[in-house]
Amino acid sequence: MKKLFASIIALGIMGTATLASAAEMSGRVMTTDEATNTIIMENGTVLELSGDLSVKGLAPGTEVVVTYDEKDGKNLVTDIAPAS
Repeated sequence: MKKLFASIIALGIMGTATLASAAEMSGRVMTTDEATNTIIMENGTVLELSGDLSVKGLAPGTEVVVTYDEKDGKNLVTDIAPAS
């Protein structure tokens, strides 16, 4: 029973840590680079689009909301949408 309880607590802590790693940012796109699939925001933050996301069609000056994870020193975008 103690092992079961400890396992449940460990899973809860890991789940919390995973949720805490996601960040959200809104702002204006300054530049895009199709070769590296990255965008640089007006505040200087470099974001790398991951998975099926692409910078194609994303024009400088576009206001966006970006969800990303910080991993190995990179900001990996998991979702990007126009700001409302």
